[in-house]
Amino acid sequence: MTATLLCFTAVALEMVLLGRAVRGKLLKRYKFFYCYLAVVLVGDLFLLCIYHLYPRIYAPAYWGTELIGVLVGCGLVWEVYKIAFARYPGASHVARDTLILVFIFAISRVLVEASGNPNWTIGRSTLETELSLRTVQTALLAGLVILFAYYEIPLGRNLKGIIYGYGLFLVTSIANLTLRNDLGSSFQHIWETIQPACYILVLFGWCLTLWSYSPVPDQESEPRLEADYRALVARTRAKLRSTRARLLKDIRP
Repeated sequence: MTATLLCFTAVALEMVLLGRAVRGKLLKRYKFFYCYLAVVLVGDLFLLCIYHLYPRIYAPAYWGTELIGVLVGCGLVWEVYKIAFARYPGASHVARDTLILVFIFAISRVLVEASGNPNWTIGRSTLETELSLRTVQTALLAGLVILFAYYEIPLGRNLKGIIYGYGLFLVTSIANLTLRNDLGSSFQHIWETIQPACYILVLFGWCLTLWSYSPVPDQESEPRLEADYRALVARTRAKLRSTRARLLKDIRP
């Protein structure tokens, strides 16, 4: 009963957020975020129907929606990086390429492990897949927060809300998934209450920070991040030219 009540509360808050996004014209500014929210909302409604009408297939349906949610969450992290680095063209190229490589590596690793596992089951294997990808997403968001804190770069209320809210959701999900993986079904009853309760807290935070549009503040002076990036590129090119000159000198008779 408690889990069902929490689920209905989450659905109501998700609807409020999406409705406010339409009214406040936020959809086009944070496309992946609201796409993620819409996917989660549809998944929640789908699972509620399955739970009451076809309880026997609830478990595989649940893990299926979880896998879709975590993949769409990768797009959300991508959007956060894209918006955060929009004013820093040099650093954005490095961030974009790094992000793509990290996601490709993480997903490839998961697929290889799943294909080589003769004991593959949708529940446990999806749990391990979700845990791996959630951990990668958490590390990427933490790296972004540390980088922008070090350079004292403002993010704006909306972007802060998305980052810290989704970060809290990831941390609590990792904790829940780890305990579920270690303790098995004995943790199932507790997990069904803790996870949606944490998610509702995140939704309340998003309602507060995404009620209206708040642009990322501009900086009056050139950000040190971009200056440091250009200095790094210049040093790298100088070293490459020096190495090339030495190699050509050694090759020539």
